[in-house]
Amino acid sequence: MAHILKRIKLPSGIPAQVEVWQLGIDLQLPVKDCDLALLSDAERLNVLRYYGHADRIRFIATRVTLRKLLADKLLVRPETLDIVTNDYGKPNLKDYADIAFNVSHSGSYALIALSTVNEVGVDIERYDRRIDVRNLSEIVLTSLERKYPFETTEAFIQKWVAKESVLKALGVGIANHLQAISILLGDNEEYNIVHDNPAWEDLKVWWIEAPDGYASALAIKSKRLACDMGKED
Repeated sequence: MAHILKRIKLPSGIPAQVEVWQLGIDLQLPVKDCDLALLSDAERLNVLRYYGHADRIRFIATRVTLRKLLADKLLVRPETLDIVTNDYGKPNLKDYADIAFNVSHSGSYALIALSTVNEVGVDIERYDRRIDVRNLSEIVLTSLERKYPFETTEAFIQKWVAKESVLKALGVGIANHLQAISILLGDNEEYNIVHDNPAWEDLKVWWIEAPDGYASALAIKSKRLACDMGKED
């Protein structure tokens, strides 16, 4: 079996220049030399930091697919792309400021978001994670968000992926900004975002298509204002 890549149909209101790709990952596949050859030295070093075979395959498959998607857009070879990260780990292309991207992976799936008009943040999580919702809520959720208690772990994970997507699109450290922004249920797939930062006025986040047993979200932000913010996650 091979990895399966498909483009997700996004909710209305999201610019056409924003794409999200879902990658179904066969975690049993062997590590291939041809895939490793497409990675940078730093990425190959990251592979060695993963002890489990599934973790290695998940990382390699996501990075190789990201490189191929970016290369197709930019008409270059995947291995020539110089992917760098800022102090908070947000990836970007050193020599191509006109394209933004973000990735997330969990279980047997990965999401890759690309955009030529917005900063993007994306997140995917499995519903079957064993988490302590009560204790995590005190850390992750604002006082406003805690006014709307969660009846299920799934509802908490849905909120978490939306918030993480937003903070990744902003390019700020997630742990340090969890209390700076509230994500509330909105109309249809789009959430309402509550904050007091004028530079975040054009932030938007949507619930997007996800495989069975997973939750996914996509956030977008003006590139110009996102750059004004400085550092990111």
